[in-house]
Amino acid sequence: MAYTHSRPQARAQSWGLSHWLGYILLLVLLLSMIDGLMPQTEMAIFSGHVLIPTVVLKWLVIAIAGLGVLIKRKLGVPIPMLSAWVTLVTYLLFEAIFFTLSANYSLIYVAYSFESALYFLLLLPLLYTFKETVDERQIATLITWLFVPLAILGIWQSVTNHPILPTISVDQYFQVYSWDFYGRVRAFSLFGSASNFGHFLALVAAMGVAALGQCKGRRKSLAAIGLVLALVATYMTLTRATYVEVLLAVTTAALITFFKWRGIRLSLLWGAYAGIGLFVAFVAPAIIAGLRGTDHLFADASLLIRYEEWAHYGGIWLNHGIATMLFGTGLMQSSRFAFTRKIVIDNVWLSLLFQFGLIGFLIILAFIWQLWKTLVDGLQARPRSILTIGVVSACSTFPFTSIFGITTLDYILLFMIWFISSKA
Repeated sequence: MAYTHSRPQARAQSWGLSHWLGYILLLVLLLSMIDGLMPQTEMAIFSGHVLIPTVVLKWLVIAIAGLGVLIKRKLGVPIPMLSAWVTLVTYLLFEAIFFTLSANYSLIYVAYSFESALYFLLLLPLLYTFKETVDERQIATLITWLFVPLAILGIWQSVTNHPILPTISVDQYFQVYSWDFYGRVRAFSLFGSASNFGHFLALVAAMGVAALGQCKGRRKSLAAIGLVLALVATYMTLTRATYVEVLLAVTTAALITFFKWRGIRLSLLWGAYAGIGLFVAFVAPAIIAGLRGTDHLFADASLLIRYEEWAHYGGIWLNHGIATMLFGTGLMQSSRFAFTRKIVIDNVWLSLLFQFGLIGFLIILAFIWQLWKTLVDGLQARPRSILTIGVVSACSTFPFTSIFGITTLDYILLFMIWFISSKA
């Protein structure tokens, strides 16, 4: 009798612990997404120094994942996702041997380069223990409450033309990138760049559209105010890629909310948004060339620099033999190592090809597609979930933003926040 009663009690206790770990994991994910919050807080406390590195957040995720496995002992990873993960890990083991033998890279560098590019993908199966742990309404409410001060701070920075917060730590551990736009301050709020702020704004703006389509009365008015605030903050970033990103996220949210787009039609948006990215990158500059002198927003200097970078690193990948083309150079965009410090690619697809080669690129692309498919299937199960609509809409912009920056981590963080949410 004692044994039969203890088993349900043990399950309840383990579920309760897993539930609280899920909240801690959510906090860590939000701190990783709002990437300037932790460093800015430390600089305020420690006279401009960052004493606790943000890599601690990664260690916390590993610790939480390990505890989750010990508690539940059953991951429940779907076969397609598990197959993608096993294929990726197997390929990385081969790559580690290949790069250490052919390029004489240290194992420390190889391990860091893999972790830096693919951290959450490699941990994903362990995090299945926290699938559907935290109520989605609580997550949506928390994101909304965080959004208000973040948006106000960003707008304040732009209106006063003053960063308000320090843009670099005394020890140079933390730095806000590209905040000065021809003498005007880009709204970056508590993020590491205006672009990172833009990813958050795309999520909130899409959630605002979803709320507009579902809420009534006072809540509908609040949703409208929130959407307007997100759009104003978007303009204050003075970042063209962010303008298009938020516009595409709002478009996707409208198609889902008001036109009931689901399944294959949403997946087709990836192709459409990739096409828009290519248009903005290679066709639009020629069209708006005549406007170049009227506003700095039409300046093409940064795009011309990107052309040179893409041509340079694309040439290295293509012109150094079949082995490099298939397996990559092993080099990444990072300031941590002397021989990678000057590498600037700002393009997800080219950076993956350059680092992992064509084979690795296709494997990682298949893995990312599995994440997107999981999101689309999740929308089928939760068609009225404001959080789900927001995350799907924000992630639909990945094919566009990936052309202008290394944005993979930002979208995987969005996926993970949705992944641990449970149906209300």
